[in-house]
Amino acid sequence: MSATLAVEGLSVAFGGVKAVDALSFSVEAGTIKGVIGPNGAGKTTLFNAISGFVAPQAGRVRVGGRDVTRLRPQARAALGLARTFQNLQLFARMTVLENVMVGAHVHLASGWLAGLLGLARREGQQAEALARVQLARLGLEAHAGRRAGDLGFAEGKLVEIARALAASPQLLLLDEPIAGVPLHDQRRIAEVIRSVRAGGTTILLVEHNMRVVMDLCDEILVMHHGARLAEGPPAQVAHDPDVIAAYLGTAAHA
Repeated sequence: MSATLAVEGLSVAFGGVKAVDALSFSVEAGTIKGVIGPNGAGKTTLFNAISGFVAPQAGRVRVGGRDVTRLRPQARAALGLARTFQNLQLFARMTVLENVMVGAHVHLASGWLAGLLGLARREGQQAEALARVQLARLGLEAHAGRRAGDLGFAEGKLVEIARALAASPQLLLLDEPIAGVPLHDQRRIAEVIRSVRAGGTTILLVEHNMRVVMDLCDEILVMHHGARLAEGPPAQVAHDPDVIAAYLGTAAHA
C-alpha cells in the first residue's frame, strides 16, 4: 500500500516554542489515521503546516508522492488536499449550496467567485453539479437553499465536510469534526466519515472523542509537546503505558 501523505522531519516553531518537533509519519492510501494528544500538543499546527497555512522551519510534506512543502494552500488543494477547521468557517450569508460550490473552485478555470457571479456560466453550472452531488451524499439536499448562518452546529460541520469533498480530494484533513456535536449527530458524522473513506478518500483526523477515534481509525498517532509519543493500531495505542500516563489516564476502549 502506498502513502497518500508523508510527513518527514517536520518542525514548526513560534519564537522559542516548538509546536511541531521533527515529526515524521505517513498515512496509507484509503485509510483513516487519527491524531490525538493533550491540548497544546501541536495537532492543529500540524494540520496548518500540512495544508500550507503555516510554513515549517524544517522537514517536508508530500501528498501523493509530490513535495508540497513550499506550495500555497490553493496549489495544495489543486493537487488533492482538502480540509475542515476546528471552528466553523462557513460564509454565513451565503446559501448552503453556494458554500459547497466554493469547494469546487479548484475545478473552475475562472475561479469560484466568477462562477457564483455568473461570469463563467458553464463553469458555475459544473460547480453547482459537483456541490449537489456532495449535498446528496451527506443527506443535506433539503438545506441547499438555506442560509448557512441559520444552520444548527452539526449541519454546519456536515456542510464543511461537503465543501471539502466538492474539491474531489485524495486526502481529507478533518479537524475535530465531532467536537461540540450532540451524541446522535456524532453517530451521523461518524457514518459520513466512514462512507468517505469507503469511497477511496484518505483521511487524517484530529479528534478528542476517544470512543470515536478508536472506532473510526486504522492507526493513531499520539503527539506530546509537538513530537510523536506513540503510533500504531488503536488497540496498541490504547494500552501503551506512555500514552496512558501522558494523555488517556486509563486504557481507552479499543
